[in-house]
Amino acid sequence: MKLTDNERSELLRQANARNGRADSARHARLILSLAEGLTWAEIRAKLDCGDSYINRWSKRFEADRLAGLFSRHAGRERYKVTDQLEARVLARTTERKPTDGSTHCLRASWQPNSAAVFHI
Repeated sequence: MKLTDNERSELLRQANARNGRADSARHARLILSLAEGLTWAEIRAKLDCGDSYINRWSKRFEADRLAGLFSRHAGRERYKVTDQLEARVLARTTERKPTDGSTHCLRASWQPNSAAVFHI
């Protein structure tokens, strides 16, 4: 795989970044390893990844160059605690008191999203 000077410097910057995303650094290390001429077996051992990972990201880089290394999934939207849910939690906690004084019993029996109860 051939890299331009600009691509190589950007990949090195991403691979060595301390405050960047770990997955971006791993993608950059993969492409740099391919450019060095390492075999897939050597890259699997070096990056602790599988063939499908190497295949996916090398194809994306070949198709779109640096732009192909960014994840395409934006992630899911953060769960929003609504006033209605907060009122339900408050009502449930005031009507039922645990006999042992614990606070975790509400989350275990909560249907919608136990993580939401934790954040309220």
